[in-house]
Amino acid sequence: MNRLFIAAEIPEDALNKLIEIRDNIYNDPRIKWEPKEKLHITLKFLGDVEEEKNKKLIETIANVLKDKAKFDLFFEKFGFFKKAGQPRILWVKTNDSEQLKIIQHEIDNCCNELGFPKENREFKPHVTLLRIRGNEDIQKIYKFSNHIFPKITFTVSNIILFKSELKSTGSVYHKIKNFNLH
Repeated sequence: MNRLFIAAEIPEDALNKLIEIRDNIYNDPRIKWEPKEKLHITLKFLGDVEEEKNKKLIETIANVLKDKAKFDLFFEKFGFFKKAGQPRILWVKTNDSEQLKIIQHEIDNCCNELGFPKENREFKPHVTLLRIRGNEDIQKIYKFSNHIFPKITFTVSNIILFKSELKSTGSVYHKIKNFNLH
């Protein structure tokens, strides 16, 4: 079994700018930020998938993406997912791109045809930056909510099928298949 998900890849230059902004707001070596290689926009989390399904899954995704064009996004604002009123995840939202919504919707539908449940929640494109564990300075974390974002535009030209391998040190992502947009 492989733990799989499908994500839009963010170019390195945009990630470098995002990390620079993040570090200017709150830079503390004790904070366990998500590493750059794990920053992406999740389109569909598939969960544990039997390896024999990988080929059909790759064919299906390739079919959905075969005529899809590259598109631009930009980072819009920082935000939080909260649990019991407390911030648990710090994320950065991207703009609501119609092209991204169409791709996500079509991937969700085709995966549903392969037996993966449809997502119940509305798609909110974002990049997870930090899983808040309680050792962070919460006042510094809240500074993110007031940050005015400079316009950092980037082109999404790749959709990736990732495998997430859980290790004692955390998860490690491996690219299974890269789907280039035209």
